[in-house]
Amino acid sequence: MPRSRSAGQKPAFTFPEFFISDICELALAICFIILPWFFVFYDLPPQFSVQLEPGGGGLNVSAPAATAFRAALHASNRRATERCYRDGEGAVTYGGFTIASGPVPSFCVPAKGRGEVPLLLPGKDGAGLPEHLRDRLAAASKAGALELEVQVRLFQDGGASSGRPSRMWCTARVGGAPPPEEAMCTVFALKNMFDFNE
Repeated sequence: MPRSRSAGQKPAFTFPEFFISDICELALAICFIILPWFFVFYDLPPQFSVQLEPGGGGLNVSAPAATAFRAALHASNRRATERCYRDGEGAVTYGGFTIASGPVPSFCVPAKGRGEVPLLLPGKDGAGLPEHLRDRLAAASKAGALELEVQVRLFQDGGASSGRPSRMWCTARVGGAPPPEEAMCTVFALKNMFDFNE
């Protein structure tokens, strides 16, 4: 008959249970300590900025949608692998109305590097602004304080992130002394945090 354990007696040490417990604790430590450092120092998101200026004879304040814009999209890749983008679209808007738009060519940014992509955004034929927005645009342009919004959509090429868009919004000042100011963009990208091969 097995002997009963006296009160207060510690259970017998079992090596497999002790080993498995340590492995589980180590795995949790890796998840909660190492992975955040990976996302902070290795998988840093890209940064974008834009420079915008009217083409030709400048901004047509009476018919801004007849103006073509030249833009330079600056990309900074802060991760240790190359990033490539394709099938991009860009638009210039004012007060929620699109006044110019065009494609963004495919491009790649080297690891820990920077790139510049020239854009030509033609005016939208037939598009117009309400009268109160035209008046506000003309007054801001005359004062040299006109701000237009540049919206860009990009698809990252290759890897697990292929097919998921990155969208950015940039507020660019137009009409100041050349060269045009470089405006930082706010980027929103759909991302799966467990895609390590992006």
